[in-house]
Amino acid sequence: MKKIFMLFGATLALSTASFAQTQTEAGNLIIDPYVGTLQTNILRDEPTFSDRNVSNYKLNGGQFGFGLRAEYMLADNFGIGIDFNYVKSGSNYDYNYSDTTFNTSGTFNYDYTSVRIRTMLRMNYHFVQSDNIDAYTGFAVGHKFANRTVTISEPGVEDFGGNLEGALIPVSVRIALGTRIYFTDNIGMMIELGAGGGQPLQVGLSVKI
Repeated sequence: MKKIFMLFGATLALSTASFAQTQTEAGNLIIDPYVGTLQTNILRDEPTFSDRNVSNYKLNGGQFGFGLRAEYMLADNFGIGIDFNYVKSGSNYDYNYSDTTFNTSGTFNYDYTSVRIRTMLRMNYHFVQSDNIDAYTGFAVGHKFANRTVTISEPGVEDFGGNLEGALIPVSVRIALGTRIYFTDNIGMMIELGAGGGQPLQVGLSVKI
């Protein structure tokens, strides 16, 4: 993570060296499909029990979130748009038990899945614009939807579990610092560091129309 911050800082520093032309201007539409990392699955690990065996452990959703941003430039240095973010997390494993007191044993499957969807109104202020660099700071606020499902199943036994729909706090807020590096007049890459409203690190494609 330290290397990422150093690279990000170096990119912004280099971007101040040239202001030959404005990379973005009023009327441009910028679309950023992206992936985000350091989501909650990074904290999950296979459970351990002293007298029982856990097998076939896997993560639901992996380590990445996915998103799409669209920004319309109202002025050369200010844009407004939407930010849509989707992330799935959780875990699944088989739980092998044995009860010597009642001489019973068996295996059940435990599945926990969490899906979070954020739809936010986004505003960006572009403080550095050069031939191929567009650096910005952003603020977003909007709605967060969450659905959490737990299912415990065992062969020959009726499944049980529960479902909790709706976020405890249905509001999503994000503060971010990012930059777009253009390889052509219209195509480039985007990297963003942020707090709240999605993953801390987001990287993706940037298309300017």
